[in-house]
Amino acid sequence: MKAPVLPRPTPDAKILEGRFTDLERVDVARHAKELWQAIGSDNELWSGIPSGPFANETAFKDWLKDRSSKDGQALFAVRDKKSGKCAGLYFLLKIDPQAATCEIGLVYGKALQRSSTGTEAFYLLANYALGTLGYRRLEWRCGPENEASNRAALRYGFTREGMLRQTSWTKGVNWDTVYYSIIDGEWPAISGRFQAWLNPRNFDEHGHQIRALSSFS
Repeated sequence: MKAPVLPRPTPDAKILEGRFTDLERVDVARHAKELWQAIGSDNELWSGIPSGPFANETAFKDWLKDRSSKDGQALFAVRDKKSGKCAGLYFLLKIDPQAATCEIGLVYGKALQRSSTGTEAFYLLANYALGTLGYRRLEWRCGPENEASNRAALRYGFTREGMLRQTSWTKGVNWDTVYYSIIDGEWPAISGRFQAWLNPRNFDEHGHQIRALSSFS
């Protein structure tokens, strides 16, 4: 195996542009109110996430400000082009340029769940990390009981690596963690599936997919 060129660049993109959505690097003054309306005010969305729920908009804004200023992570607001509003939040976490590894995380508002916009948002950020920046490993973590997150990881092309037991005690309960990953050598084929799915010919005049991502090999 050819030795990788290390370190890789630290993610610094301000915007990642797509067909259905743009990912915008979080600016609290610009994004906090819309993100509060889309995800922060919905307590149900935070049940499987260590953060939240939030007592009010101020508490959510304080959390967003703190998280977006931390080293080793980058937050992106998902702006739906059809509505013009922010509908979710994506993270790059545990960013390690020396090893060229990072983790992807997300909080979808209800408008993004099971949507083409949400799927494209994942592709934009994964391709930025693995394609543009040349990172070697992208992780996805979730609880074993989070069926939607586990299904999404597999649909997006991640490989399940296993489960670590009792990784934390959070929100008054024990948390186990399932690990998934995509590595650099796998990304060209996975990216090709997304590109075929995103082809304009795969969508009707209303923007609805003709073939599901899972049908592309």
